[in-house]
Parts: sequence; C-alpha cells; structure tokens
Amino acid sequence: MPLTSASRCVSSLLTVPALLLASSVVACGLLAPSPQVPATPPAQPPPSAESQSPEQLLPVGEDADGGEWKTAETFTGEGNETTPLFHISGTKWRITWAIDAEYPEYAAFDLFIYPEGRQSTLTKKISHSGDSYSDTVYIYEGGQEYYFKVFAANLRGWAIRVEDYATDASLSPVQITRIYYKGRAIAEADEDEKIYSEIEADEFVEIKNQGDCWQNIAGWKLKIVSQGSPSFIFPAHMPCSCSWYVDWEDCVEHCHPPRPCALAPHQSIRVYTGEVHPESGGFCLYYEPGDIWDNEVPDTAVLYDSGGEEVSRRSYIIPPRNGTPKSE
Repeated sequence: MPLTSASRCVSSLLTVPALLLASSVVACGLLAPSPQVPATPPAQPPPSAESQSPEQLLPVGEDADGGEWKTAETFTGEGNETTPLFHISGTKWRITWAIDAEYPEYAAFDLFIYPEGRQSTLTKKISHSGDSYSDTVYIYEGGQEYYFKVFAANLRGWAIRVEDYATDASLSPVQITRIYYKGRAIAEADEDEKIYSEIEADEFVEIKNQGDCWQNIAGWKLKIVSQGSPSFIFPAHMPCSCSWYVDWEDCVEHCHPPRPCALAPHQSIRVYTGEVHPESGGFCLYYEPGDIWDNEVPDTAVLYDSGGEEVSRRSYIIPPRNGTPKSE
C-alpha cells in the first residue's frame, strides 16, 4: 500500500536485516546514509537525439497512480500561445512539460501560469533553454480556472499535461517521475573489428523519493506492463559505486559495508536499459537487445512495492510532428 506517514517509513525499514541496522543511525525513524553513497548531482538534461520528441518524458495522466491523479488538459504547440482556460478542482495539481529543441543553442521555452482574470497575479513561471528536456512541477492551490502563456523559440514542438489531484487519498512518496524512451543507437567494433550496435542503451526510468524520510525499496519491482517484460527487482543492497562491477554479488563484495537498498529524502535514481551510471544509483536492466521503450506507441512503467502493491504508474505521449496526429 502507499507509504504516507513517518510511522510507515519506520515500518518499511524494519525489514532491513539486523546486521545492517548496526551500522545505521535513527533519523526520522529510518536509516542514515552511508558516507560511501555518492551525492546525487543536480538533475541534468538527458542526452538528446536529433529526433527527440518533446513529449517523450511526459507521464500519462489518466488513472495514473492508482486513479489519484486525473488529466485536466493536454496542450501541444510549436510557438507562442495562450491556452484556453482549464479547471482545477482540488488543492494540489501538477504540470508536466516537455520540449523538442530544433536548435538547442538557440532554443528557449517560458511557461507562465495565471489564474483566470488575474494576469498580474503570476502563479508560477517555468523557463528552460538548450537541449530537449522535460520536468514535472507541483502546485499547491486550486479550486478555480487557470490558463498558460507559452513563449517558445527554435523548437520543433512543446507539450504540457495538466493533472488534478482528485481525491484525498495519499500516495507513496516513492514515485516514477520520468521516462526517457528515445535514446541513442551507437555502432561499435569489438576486438575482431566486427561492428555491432547498442540500441538505445541509454534509455532510463527515473524514480524519486519525494518524502522527508528514508524509504526502503529492497524487493520492489519495476515492470513494463505494456509488453510484460523485462522487469527489474531492486536488490537487498545498493550497487557498488564502481561501474565496472556488473554482477550484483560481485558488486556487494567490493562495497564495505554493504548499503541497504534505500532512498534518502528527495533522492532520485535511474534504472537504465543497458548502461551503468553510478552517479544515479548504478541500477541497470542489462537488457542486451536494448530499445525497451517503444518509440511509436507509448509503453507504461509500473512500480510495485515488496508486497506486490502498485505504488506508481507512468507512461509518455508522443507529440504530433509534421502534421501527423499524436499518439495517446
């Protein structure tokens, strides 16, 4: 079930083996980080492919997170635009935006959020320049009509999805926050000079602990439900910070002491298709065929806790391009 309180934080981490608890201290009732855990760097835009789609990272809104979040509106465009009004019924909502930069060195995107009839009262401003990128922003007000003013330059397209928090039910603080589905196809040569390709090995799913307590994710499963496979089960210990250890057991042997698989407050990690990135957790599916995420028809990722309960669900939408209709 979703974790919503400090008491549940405590309960979830009591499952960590006693030998690990001996090296931890109590903070908010949970495990303290080991000094060996690499600091999570500031979020950077993912590598951009030439054909990057602006909506590639947008979570799907319909019945997301077990039906708690509801899509209020989706807007797409290429240049400057003032959107029609949309209604927010709850007191919390979120905006997920994405851009596809045609000329990254000149690309710019500014999003201004206003309540109806009050252009002088700015609710939020979002700005980005450079490569194709996406992000999710939470707003803690509502109960009225809103609209967007978009200023865009040198973009192939932009997309904005608005989701309203429709109920009072709480969510797990651990959520899938981003999906990067369209990566690079890299051709390389082995020792025999045979050419082979790594197909979009840099795809990833990003998961974040949005709460203020440590969260134990050992035994949790990340699954691509649209295809049924592959799936990833989080191990009992965090991967070693050295990227050359591929096998989980070898990795643990070279980490002293082993660190429990737990997320610090506001920590983000990524699960890559075929690459190991220690700075974002070191998690990888090691899926040799690569190209897990469909570039034409959106897939869906679901995160389950160790008891098999769904705690988060995300997908993406593919934007219209050259007059073609968008995929839903």
